Amino acid sequence: MACTDLAPGRIDLHLMPVTTDCEDDLALLSYAEQARARRFRRPVDRALYLQAHGLLRRVLSGHAAVAPAQWHFVAGPWGKPALCPQRHPALQDLRFNLSHCAGLVAVAVAWAREVGVDVERLDALSQPGELAPSVLGRREQHDWQQVGSDLRAQQHFLMTRWTLKEAVLKAVGLGLTQVSPDQLDLHLADDGRGWRISFGATRPPAALQEWSRHGWLHGGEVGDRHRWALACGRQPGETVSWRPVHHPAPIPRS
Repeated sequence: MACTDLAPGRIDLHLMPVTTDCEDDLALLSYAEQARARRFRRPVDRALYLQAHGLLRRVLSGHAAVAPAQWHFVAGPWGKPALCPQRHPALQDLRFNLSHCAGLVAVAVAWAREVGVDVERLDALSQPGELAPSVLGRREQHDWQQVGSDLRAQQHFLMTRWTLKEAVLKAVGLGLTQVSPDQLDLHLADDGRGWRISFGATRPPAALQEWSRHGWLHGGEVGDRHRWALACGRQPGETVSWRPVHHPAPIPRS
């Protein structure tokens, strides 16, 4: 079974606004996912979960001849989802990652390379100064001192780095219990395109060291409220590109 429209070296980033009153994707989810959705007490949280996992399934079905409701997933050691090898043996090179926050869902898809995505609301950081020491590395702490007292500038600086670090850890398949964000230092790449990562005094896991030598990392904004970040593995000297795919907000059926 061939995967279509995913050229080597390209990531598709699917973005979709979330509504609070549409649960049409419930039937696409597995029994376990449906049960989890029903456990959410707030309708807004349930709608976000349903629409996020529904979008993931529909995006994957755009790349392979599998119906959205027929996808089966497994979780890695630190919770990163992947396609079940028993159910989808010919599609193990179809890699994906999912992130969602209030108002937005992001799905990243790639072929034959690990990928990570994170999306957050900028205003989720009401007091950036309190979180900065636990998020920023030593080099970033110096840059933080130059940001000043403007709340919007602080939110942008801190959330940019938070989402980038989250995307890297998700791409590698690690959790925050293994690597603290303040162990990582981010800086713009020499060519001004994307970001590079370095480490503090603590020796990082081997998988993260390998990624830091060749990995690709990029970020941006959706409107004036959301920040996204993408990370993926790559071969030495390989060029990686990404393509944004915007989906309309779900409309409930009457």
